[in-house]
Amino acid sequence: MYSFLSKGKRQFRRFIKSILIKRRLKNGYYAIDIDTLNMGLGARIVNMLEILLYCDTMAYVPVVKFNYKEKKNHTDYFKELFYYKQLPASVYENLKFTSIEDTSDLIWKNYHKRLRLDMAKSLFDKYLGFNQNILDEVDSFTSRFFADKQILGVHYRGTDKISEAPAVQFDNLIERIKKIVAKSTGVELIFVSTDDEKVLQNMAGSVFGVPVIFREDSIRSEDGTQIHLKEGNSKVVINHDAIVNCLILSRCHYLLKTASFLSDCSVIFNPAIKVSVINAPYEYANWWPASEMNEFALIN
Repeated sequence: MYSFLSKGKRQFRRFIKSILIKRRLKNGYYAIDIDTLNMGLGARIVNMLEILLYCDTMAYVPVVKFNYKEKKNHTDYFKELFYYKQLPASVYENLKFTSIEDTSDLIWKNYHKRLRLDMAKSLFDKYLGFNQNILDEVDSFTSRFFADKQILGVHYRGTDKISEAPAVQFDNLIERIKKIVAKSTGVELIFVSTDDEKVLQNMAGSVFGVPVIFREDSIRSEDGTQIHLKEGNSKVVINHDAIVNCLILSRCHYLLKTASFLSDCSVIFNPAIKVSVINAPYEYANWWPASEMNEFALIN
């Protein structure tokens, strides 16, 4: 009975949202506010790409906001990261946004199943760009440390993925890194990105035969809690750290990753990167791009 009522409630919400969006379509501008506490930056980017694809198909201009159920804060989290290529400021100021928790609130025909890695980057580039301060930071880091070296990027999501994918023990991670360094001739440097401070400390003390570096993120978890859900942590700072790490990972030659939308996005922004996946998501959580990536990535 509960599931039936819950399903009916979702369908009614989708119906209302569709009416609001249709009424608010102004000169073809499709304005959506992804307003939720339950979604990190990587998942928001994937939802955004689905919106871009829908708008590209329907000849709408996509306009997106990122929010966190805040009533008093008017920070534009989206524009802290990205700029629009087809949106005059005068138009943006007068748009009415329809809020959703994720794209399942929208009445679409499986656009999430139409996304592919071979077109996602060009879709992003058509409508959006990264803010220059973000690119400058990524360029500065990679110019300083990467130079002409062969880089192994490692992304370990340590605080909140056990409900969506099998947990990865630290010893298993270390052994996988050692195997890749041994098999992939030419790896000269390991770049580590993680939300878990304890993992980073242990990684720094591990011996792989090549140096290990990381970015000095402003916030990491020291107690296993999710940093983007912890009260008092700045969403602006968390998102900035996340997108810079994502883009640095995308500039590596190899990527070893645990299940995570954020490092999935690294592959979106560089589909040519060689990927190894330690723990594929459970079937019920096997969303794109992991569903496509795991068809060719080396798992376990």
